[in-house]
Parts: sequence; structure tokens; C-alpha cells
Amino acid sequence: MTFSCGFSRKAVLNFLRLCCIVVMCVGALSHELKAAESGSHERAFVRALEMFDNAKGPDDYQTAARELESIVADGVRSGAVFYNLGNAYYRAGEFGRAILNYRKAKAYRPRDAYLEANLQQALAAAPGRIAQPSTPWWKHVLFWSEWFSFPTKVRLTVAGLMLVPVLILSGFLLRRSVLFLVATVGLLASSLLGAEALLQDPANANGGVITGETTARKGTGKDYEPAFDQPLRDGAEFTILSETADWTFGHFEGIGDGWVRNEFVAR
Repeated sequence: MTFSCGFSRKAVLNFLRLCCIVVMCVGALSHELKAAESGSHERAFVRALEMFDNAKGPDDYQTAARELESIVADGVRSGAVFYNLGNAYYRAGEFGRAILNYRKAKAYRPRDAYLEANLQQALAAAPGRIAQPSTPWWKHVLFWSEWFSFPTKVRLTVAGLMLVPVLILSGFLLRRSVLFLVATVGLLASSLLGAEALLQDPANANGGVITGETTARKGTGKDYEPAFDQPLRDGAEFTILSETADWTFGHFEGIGDGWVRNEFVAR
């Protein structure tokens, strides 16, 4: 069968096969490059675990945490790294940083029971715990997305968007209207999942946590009046609204809004 544009069905199918081969080759090359770069990170991760296992006190746990932080500083995003970073900070008595990293780890390990248990333990131990930020409406609509980790969401989004044109073309080739329906549903689901992944990207999260006792103020200066009756303490979570070079403006659920010095904020 030859189409009006001059391409036969066989030529179109061969083109689709070629596209699949190119995608697989690019993916394999990308995987090899990442594997070469990850060698030093794996060694640093093993060193950090050894430091953690041999730690005798808070200072030793902080040393292990710094080793793990160096991996994150290189751009590595891993559930295992964030989880163990949370453990190190918890043992060091830095509950705010522990909570922050446990929450980051949940994006990569959403169904990890041990991670959830450690997060709840850190929340209970944090002296500054306040009400958690409210769940945005779109999280309720996309409740099913919580079944997948952040990397899985990205892969499913990319795969879905790549599959849509294939389904549309197949619909024309095979004259099957059901394929157009599947393509429409796939496009909608992929777009929603991709948007949710973008909003929940741990690298761009708008959540912060207080790491030590400090006073939130009504402006960017210590001469401004306190924003709240009580000081904020380690472990208070909040939503970041804006930032300056030295201050962070955030919404603290159940309390209000206030400015906090950046040295007391982790994100």
C-alpha cells in the first residue's frame, strides 16, 4: 500500500524501527557515560557508610553527612543518598536536616516502609515541629502518581510522549480509530504525570526547614518586629515564598508568614 505522500507502509514501518534503534543507542551511550562518572560517587558513598557505622558521637555522624553532601553537591539525586543523609543528620541531632532529606528520599522511594518510619521518628523528635504545609489540590487529583518514584515518573512521561505519535501513525496505517483514542488518553496521562513530576522535582522543591532556633521577622532585617510570638526551632517545616541574598520569606502553616535568616534554613 502506498500513501498519497509517496511513502509505502513498509517504508514507514522501517522508519519507525530506525527511530527505535536510534533511541536505544542514545540511551545505552548515556548509561555508559553516567556509569563512568558514578565511580567516584560510589566510592564516596561507601566511605560515608563506613564513617556512619564507625561513628562514636554527633561529630562523627556530621562527618559522614558531609561526605554524602559532597555527592549531592555534584548533582547526584538518589534515594539511597538522601535516606542515609537523613540517618546521619538524625544521629547527629540535626532533626530539621534529617526531615528534609527523608522527604527528598521519598520522591525516589515512595513505598519504603523503613524510610516512612524514620521520617515519622524524626518529626516526633524535632523540637520545632509545627503543622505541615497543606497538600495542594492537584496532589489529590493526581493521587495515583504517588505510586511511582520521581525517576519512574520522568521515564513514563518520556515513554508516553514518544508513544503518542507512533499510535497516531499506526491509526492511519491500520485504519483503527481505537488507536487515536489510546493516543489521546496517553497524551493526557503523560502530560499530567510530567507536570506533577516537574512540580515535585526535588531539585526545585519550594519546601524548607528551620535548622536552629531563630526569630522570624516582618522584614529583611533584625530591626523589624518578630513575625510570631515564639521563636522557630529546629525541624519547623514551611513553604518558601521568596528569597533574597540573606533572607528567606516563608509561610508557616497555622502560624503565618515571616522572614528568616538564610543560615537557619535548609532546602
